[in-house]
Amino acid sequence: MRRSVYLYLLFTLLLSASSYDADAQFLKKLFGGGKKTQKKTEPVKKKPSTVVKPKPKPVVKKPEPDYPPTEMKSKYRIDVFAHLYLDELVKDGKPVFKGKLPDKATAGLDFYEGVKLAADTLNKQGYNVAIYIHDIVNAQHTPATLIGNKSLDSSDLIIGAVNTSYVKVLADYAAKRNINFVSALSPSDAGVKNNPYFILLQPTLQSHCEWIMTAIARKHKNQTPLLLYRTNVPVDSNAFAYLNVTDGMANKMLCNTMPTKEKLKPYLDSTRNNLLIVSVLDAAFAESLLQQLNDWFPAYNFSIYGMPTWKSLSSLKKPEAYPNIALHITAAYYFDVSTGVGQAVANGYKRDVGGSKPSDMVFRGYETMYWYTYLLYKYGTIFNEKFSDNGAAPFTRFDVKLKKDKNDKLLYQENKHIILYRYQSSSFMVEQ
Repeated sequence: MRRSVYLYLLFTLLLSASSYDADAQFLKKLFGGGKKTQKKTEPVKKKPSTVVKPKPKPVVKKPEPDYPPTEMKSKYRIDVFAHLYLDELVKDGKPVFKGKLPDKATAGLDFYEGVKLAADTLNKQGYNVAIYIHDIVNAQHTPATLIGNKSLDSSDLIIGAVNTSYVKVLADYAAKRNINFVSALSPSDAGVKNNPYFILLQPTLQSHCEWIMTAIARKHKNQTPLLLYRTNVPVDSNAFAYLNVTDGMANKMLCNTMPTKEKLKPYLDSTRNNLLIVSVLDAAFAESLLQQLNDWFPAYNFSIYGMPTWKSLSSLKKPEAYPNIALHITAAYYFDVSTGVGQAVANGYKRDVGGSKPSDMVFRGYETMYWYTYLLYKYGTIFNEKFSDNGAAPFTRFDVKLKKDKNDKLLYQENKHIILYRYQSSSFMVEQ
């Protein structure tokens, strides 16, 4: 199977060193008017008593944070971390899995494939970069090991498709070295503070919840939504708090257990569209709730705003599911395969790996590598104040901004770009 051959080649390359230069071992050489004169006039003489003292110039507050000068280079080094699990997938130089790979490995391998495809594209465009891939679950490739043996000291940028447990150590190291760390997978900030070199590409749950309330205020001005919330699950309790629904903004119903038909009915109306917000992240709860509403109130129409985790609901692909419900789900990304770039990525994935359609992680790896390499080459190692230059990002108009806490203390950089998927009867549309 082509996937097995691809896996074997990747494993062989990683065996050569704990990290490797792309142009030598695997990704090849990438990246490749005049002065105006002013007429002199005699000053106006004033009496001493009428002399006006010049006002002191206003103190211009220095922009925060205070970055060091950027460094322009002819070649940059980028270190990429991902969960590849190659020690488990390849034994004695041979792939262990000849069919479907374990779920825990697919996201990392797909992200890697996206990085590779971006590297191929950038190479053709004349960029020059050394890319080092690290299987973060391998003891020789963990951040602690590589930091300890100074293997990352020459890095100009770190990209990590890693889970939350690795975020803080990479973010702290990046701040110490004055280089950027882009967290491309986890929406968690792992408690990072006062670190302008940490870039959270996946918006936090708080940002999603704030976006939902702004959208509802804009799109449903004359409706009072019904908010279903839970307090017995910490992440759901956080989501409820982030929505910041004060008295009068919505009718609120505590749902630490599934609400009954009798409890819901007084808040619903068969003659109008019923607007609901559900601040519960658990997909099983969401499936059950949607099915109950469909069964109990088949003649009612609903517009429901759920959490970003709901995008994984299996029922969204079934045409017969919830025909009376329009489901709105926020997301950070939408990758349009019909575009020229989308087709190029899909074709490259099919060529390298086989299979009919690349996952979102392939596109995410491609876009992250491509856009940040572009920023490096245009602005140098310190490109932190140039995130508005997002036109080169192949799919997403990233909106990276400094995030501060309630006391106006700097936390980190966060991508605030969020889109809205609207699902109904297995079809969907995207609102940017």
